[in-house]
Amino acid sequence: MQYLLIMGMQLGVSGGSNSKHLSHLEPIAKNNPRNTDWIDPWCSNHVQQLKYERDTTGGMELLAHLLRKRTPQGAFDLLVDLGVWEKHEDLSLLRSGFPTRFTEEEESMATDSIQNNTNEDIDTLLGLRQDLRHLKVYTIDSESTSEIDDGISLERLTHSDGSTTDRLWIHIADVDRWAPRHSEIIKIAQRRSTSLYLPTGPIPMFPNCLSSGCMSLRAGHDNCALSLGVELLPDGSIDTSSIVLSPSLIRVQYRLSYNEVDEMLEEGVGFNEEWELGAMLFAAKQRKSYRCQNGSTEGIISAQIPSYNAIVEYCDHEEDKIAIDIKINNGYNTGVNMTTGAASSSMTLDQYVPFVSQSQLIVTEMMILAGEAIGKWAISNGQVKAAIAEPIPLELPFRSQAAPEFRTRLTETKTLNLLQQKNAGGGYCAAWFLRRFLRAARVSSEPSAHKGMGLDCYVQWTSPIRRYSDLQVHAAIKQRLRYIKVQELIESGAQIPSAITSTDIGASIEKCRGKVGMILSPINFNEGSSGFARASRVVSRSSHQYWLFEHVRRRVKNQKHGQRQLSFDCTVLGCVDETRNQYAIFIHELGFEHRYLSEKGRLNPGEQLLLQVSSVQPRQGLMTLSLVAAFNNKPNS
Repeated sequence: MQYLLIMGMQLGVSGGSNSKHLSHLEPIAKNNPRNTDWIDPWCSNHVQQLKYERDTTGGMELLAHLLRKRTPQGAFDLLVDLGVWEKHEDLSLLRSGFPTRFTEEEESMATDSIQNNTNEDIDTLLGLRQDLRHLKVYTIDSESTSEIDDGISLERLTHSDGSTTDRLWIHIADVDRWAPRHSEIIKIAQRRSTSLYLPTGPIPMFPNCLSSGCMSLRAGHDNCALSLGVELLPDGSIDTSSIVLSPSLIRVQYRLSYNEVDEMLEEGVGFNEEWELGAMLFAAKQRKSYRCQNGSTEGIISAQIPSYNAIVEYCDHEEDKIAIDIKINNGYNTGVNMTTGAASSSMTLDQYVPFVSQSQLIVTEMMILAGEAIGKWAISNGQVKAAIAEPIPLELPFRSQAAPEFRTRLTETKTLNLLQQKNAGGGYCAAWFLRRFLRAARVSSEPSAHKGMGLDCYVQWTSPIRRYSDLQVHAAIKQRLRYIKVQELIESGAQIPSAITSTDIGASIEKCRGKVGMILSPINFNEGSSGFARASRVVSRSSHQYWLFEHVRRRVKNQKHGQRQLSFDCTVLGCVDETRNQYAIFIHELGFEHRYLSEKGRLNPGEQLLLQVSSVQPRQGLMTLSLVAAFNNKPNS
């Protein structure tokens, strides 16, 4: 059976070897030799080692004995017939070794974590946790979201001269409260590195009782958060002196969906009864304008190429009792933001692509604002003074990106400008061509500009329930805040609560008491950056593509006799390989970028084609298109 599983998992892997898909498991395989005498019915390490193994000899012999094809397809079909796998088994997920469930021990640890932490909160003991329950907190997510990381508020401040300013608050779930550095529960997240979001549903980083329970910012509950308050200058930049950061206690008044917020803004509720939403929308537009003027990608191009998500649900009346829905997503912050009603008269936009809503603009810009503000806070306020040493800076994983390489690629820059002037493909061609100029983002402890986002600095920290790296940032920040507080207690002669440990403050308590210059114990940001974080992106992309192609296969299969072969309107984005006449195309109805070998020779960017599906093989990740017609003058739809 083990050899069959190994062989079957290679189905759909190009090149004859799946080493590149499993390389992230190599340390596990080398450090933990596989034990063939398995007693535990489910041991995650053993499963990972099995997936790394590639000896298929036993599987080949068994298939030959059963007179079945000695191929990965043959092994897969046998496993489905035996009921070991389902017809639509996610082989990319299996190959990755990503843990798909929690052990009984991990579930028990999660339950214990809730019970043990109920009455002991280090930040409350130190007097750091501020009560912000007077603020009106909104959470805005999709209807299906259960792990709610973030909430937003607006506080209108009145000054002594009668003037007012708006303080924007971004509240991020205080996961460190329930999974502190010294706990066993944090090791569960460290091992997974990330939550995994698939068409069939999410695989969370923490057990559900934590991720959707006490860690989540639930409406109607008192929630622990790490809250950042910030004010904007007239041009949309951050007033660094206004930044406040503290562990907090908040209460979410409104658990809203994106559609609900859009309706409130469109109907005027967001500018009257819930005026805070309107004020935050104004601030979001300020921020976007500021970033565009500061050189962000959105300021360079007018449109971003949409993407898609496949959503799979049980349905008794569908094939295999599975319904597939394809949702097309616009660029997170592209073009003109408008509600559906306001945009109903516009006929120039892609008919399959939803408009970028006002609510999405609010949430996106507030999270980007939080990332820049936390970086500025760390630079300005994150240092501590040492008696015999230089101030010790707070090291955080700053994400940066250099500006696009326009000056050294003048010919290509002219091509980009021409595509923009012609608005080729409704702006999609310029967006596609721009990618060649973009430089890779990098992570460093040294602050640097993120030109792609138009920011002076940027730190990712707003999804600690879903990303271990974000949780690491929380831990580093809270250690620094606690350390500063402990030093204040020592200097004032106050007693340090006995529950405070060296891990809580990132330094030795004894050294703290002596007030000597010392090096704080830094958070290791490489910790938890396992291959699973990288593998998760491959798995997610592969899984969504499989279900997209399965959706197409069903549509081809269900066509009636005599009906025209399934066809799609496509836009040529650009040439990939001139020698083969291979082009990148965008399939509008699917929100999908694909490769197409032109049957008519050279194609022009922005040219529109009607392509029919010649063949589609979801398991192999293949879809072939052929030309039906070309129509250069047809609107981009």
